[in-house]
Amino acid sequence: MIWLFLLIPVVVIGSIAVYFEKKSGMTQPDENKQADQLGEVLKHNQINITGTD
Repeated sequence: MIWLFLLIPVVVIGSIAVYFEKKSGMTQPDENKQADQLGEVLKHNQINITGTD
């Protein structure tokens, strides 16, 4: 019977965590997309530093 007092809060907190994870729609970052955009960032950074292409 005591195990219910330990198990119920874990289940409730786990359920809340899963609910908010699904609600937010967060996904793992796409590393290929990040790698493609890194070139753009570096290009714009160089333009900002030197003022030219």
